[in-house]
Amino acid sequence: MLKKRLKRILLALSIVFVLAISGFIYINKNLSTYCIYYVKHMPQTHDKDTNPEMVVILDNLVYLGESRVNGIRFDTDGSNAIVKHNEFALGQGNRDNSVKFVLSFFHGKSNERSRMYYFDGSGKFVTYHYMKLDGEDSLYEKTETRKQEAQTYVDEVINPIVEEMEIEPKVNLQWLFNKKYQDRFN
Repeated sequence: MLKKRLKRILLALSIVFVLAISGFIYINKNLSTYCIYYVKHMPQTHDKDTNPEMVVILDNLVYLGESRVNGIRFDTDGSNAIVKHNEFALGQGNRDNSVKFVLSFFHGKSNERSRMYYFDGSGKFVTYHYMKLDGEDSLYEKTETRKQEAQTYVDEVINPIVEEMEIEPKVNLQWLFNKKYQDRFN
């Protein structure tokens, strides 16, 4: 009798465990697959200098599949990056704690080389970094002009992805997405 009861309890616990793991996997996949839809429908209470679309797309790039936007490809080997026409890449950075995302150019301007824009974990512009061709010193600029340049380049890749790849989820978990991400952008 006790043995039978113990088997039933173990069976019930096993079923609950499998259901909990399955639910966790489904929720995670749903939030990642439909992240573009969720970020577009997130309440607009976030700080104006943040870039939720950029952050969420780069965090979930591996779940978005292949890019359907002409001239833009996703590079998910190593850190996630979005490459535009082999001119520049917008990707996850690993420079230090304050820099989470980097927009880097493959070729410099006529008087600059190693050009990069740095962003923090919420997508806020941190600084522009470059090296002059005639010197070895690294130069940093935090001007409004550089901030606007950075946003223009980010918009060049993010806006077409959002327009092309926004899919409405079958099961809408917007409330859970908001709970997961909203504090990051305030």
